[in-house]
Amino acid sequence: MPKLLTASATETQSPLCQFTQPTQNESEGQQVPVAELKARCDRYYHYLAALQPPQENTMLRAANFTVASILEMLQESPQSNFIRVYYGIKENGEHELFMAPITADGTPDTSEEAVYADDCCACPPMSNCSNDEFLSTL
Repeated sequence: MPKLLTASATETQSPLCQFTQPTQNESEGQQVPVAELKARCDRYYHYLAALQPPQENTMLRAANFTVASILEMLQESPQSNFIRVYYGIKENGEHELFMAPITADGTPDTSEEAVYADDCCACPPMSNCSNDEFLSTL
């Protein structure tokens, strides 16, 4: 069974990210059935399908990032302890995700040296993720 790293549920832990003290953001590995992760994706799909007009073929359900782009982003921002994923819409109307390194004050690194990572392809179109069991419809 896969392991999911998730925020620890300790009473002393704040529900907010601790940007200045990243070691306070404890994670614990929990065994997670693949079916539970798929159920998360299914709930989002059903939510999008229920919108009027339905959005299941318009809104992003997943995105792909190259390992090389993530590694470059991390190497160029070694002082960042977080990565934030942003959802946006390009001028041509395409939905897209991108990642940014986050500084100790909880804001994106906007220095001249900062590197962000765009997704390389998204789902939909489902042909980009045709074999993904998390995204298969019921």
